[in-house]
Amino acid sequence: MKTDNNPIRCLVVDDEMPARQAICRQIERHCPSFQVIQTASSAVQAYQLIQELTPDVVFLDVQMPHETGIQLLDRFKDRNFYVVFCTTYHEYAVEALRRRAFDYLLKPVDQDDLIACAKKIIHKLRIDDEPVPREIPGGKRVELITSGQRFFVRHTEILYVEASGSYSTFYLSTGRRITVSKNLKRIEVMLQDSIFCRVHNSFLVRLASVQSFSHRNGTLHLSNGKDVPIAVRKREYVRKRLIQLMINVNGDEALSVAAEADTPSIQ
Repeated sequence: MKTDNNPIRCLVVDDEMPARQAICRQIERHCPSFQVIQTASSAVQAYQLIQELTPDVVFLDVQMPHETGIQLLDRFKDRNFYVVFCTTYHEYAVEALRRRAFDYLLKPVDQDDLIACAKKIIHKLRIDDEPVPREIPGGKRVELITSGQRFFVRHTEILYVEASGSYSTFYLSTGRRITVSKNLKRIEVMLQDSIFCRVHNSFLVRLASVQSFSHRNGTLHLSNGKDVPIAVRKREYVRKRLIQLMINVNGDEALSVAAEADTPSIQ
């Protein structure tokens, strides 16, 4: 566990000097448990420093000449440091998800967002030895009663729930549909599970069933081919929930979230 005598060691990577200086000042002022051990102005320099200094956290810009921050991460097969993207462009959030970024901060970095990010990292370091909440076979179940029948459905079988007035239909990974006489608010209370997210007045989605999302159209594409709308006021919240889920999964269990054709991506 990191302490004041053993601070969380950080590397700041950005091709623009003012941006590097700004994030270093913010870390120094607002994150007393963090220590900037070095900065880098390019991905090539950052790659060498990461290998030499083994930082705990890398604050990484996306758009840099010659090699992007995304491409830099792709060079690390087994990564043992947390990555916090600091960028001007929100559209790279999908790429951040795919590479299991810890957080995604928009420049100019907001002080409160940075402090919240630092607290999450400290918390994560403290609970590394505890079980990580994740979807596992044989997990929670919900009892659904319809037409005199009772179904006991694992939460991990549910792709999404669609509401129509006082009725809600469960769409399962098996292809089955089960309609119950409950509105979506009551379904949320029944499930009480962080793996689900209310993305729209009419839709509750299991986040791990998301394959891609479109910033332009405001939709989630699910593993069964369904496109689910995201309420405008919910888009940023849903993005953050997806990123948080990436933090709470390991290795092969990581989400397979990809950018759609209308969302810019880095090759």
